Amino acid sequence: MPGPRDEIVRLEAYSWETPTWEIAKRYGLRVGDVVRMDLNTSPYNPGKWLRRLAGNIERVRVNEYPDTSYRETREMLSSYTGVEPESIMITNGADEAIDIICKSYLDAGREAIISSPTYSYFRVSAEIMGSKVVAVPRLPDFADDLEGILSSINSRTSLIFLCSPNNPTGDTVKVETLRKILDEFDGVVVVDEAYYEFCGETFAPLLSLYGNLVVVRTFSKAWSMAGARVGYLMAGAEVMGYLNKVRPPNSLSVISLALVAYALRDRGTMEGYVKRIVGERERMFKQLSTIDGLTVYPSKANFLLIKFHRADAGMVHEELMHDGLVLRRLASTPALSNCLRLTVSTPRHNNMLLRKIRKLV
Repeated sequence: MPGPRDEIVRLEAYSWETPTWEIAKRYGLRVGDVVRMDLNTSPYNPGKWLRRLAGNIERVRVNEYPDTSYRETREMLSSYTGVEPESIMITNGADEAIDIICKSYLDAGREAIISSPTYSYFRVSAEIMGSKVVAVPRLPDFADDLEGILSSINSRTSLIFLCSPNNPTGDTVKVETLRKILDEFDGVVVVDEAYYEFCGETFAPLLSLYGNLVVVRTFSKAWSMAGARVGYLMAGAEVMGYLNKVRPPNSLSVISLALVAYALRDRGTMEGYVKRIVGERERMFKQLSTIDGLTVYPSKANFLLIKFHRADAGMVHEELMHDGLVLRRLASTPALSNCLRLTVSTPRHNNMLLRKIRKLV
């Protein structure tokens, strides 16, 4: 029996999150008592859009494939983003967008550059294609190392991945950094803007100036639809032509597309969620900053990165799990040593976390 490709044998797989039911079982909790503050999703379920969908559910033609072009959704997104529909591709979450980009531009003879630490799926998707991933360490303040990135470019470099705001550090890419890279690199530069709505800073206006720029976004974060699996990317004509050769024809469900339509017609609901989350983010930052023995880093996303100086982050994580508060344990790299990442939740859950951390630290 033929074995898998060598790249798959060597691959360090993406770390899947433990399901909520398993956490509840392990710690003797009810499923409803587990608070996921590790996934960077919204704590608000969009009931208004779901009720509208439910009221019209029998009109959704699940017996047929969706419009393969996703034209209606792209036109609505064009109104939201200011980017022409022809420059927008709808994908099954942002991860499919990343996969499509890697399938189009990477193979065993090419390289991809990432600014590390960052979203680990950039590395996974590139290595699945057999490419070498060059990780350029961030500067001490977590800013992208522009000179390090530029000096890592060679004739095999095909992609550069940036993340703004970056997961897990929460900082944004500087416009002068991106423009310098776009000016000096003739390959494709991908900017993941999954958390765009929490900061309002976007590089979408640069798409008309740089044909090698791709911007990736998702409905999983600010739009409260992680379970619906809808994302999109924006790119110029030449790049989009190649990406469309790779894009699967029907990777989204008609139900997810219908839900997105209700959301895009009611941006105010999303903006209300974002306002609440950003307010809580700033409050949490101030409160955590008063606690001795830890450093909390400024963030423009819906999460905060915490470094523990005296307490062991693993111990803190485990103690919080017993109370049903699930934070993200991060890879043990030097930049993230003894750190945890917390997703900003509701005031009630945030207060529970603050009380517990004060006791533990």
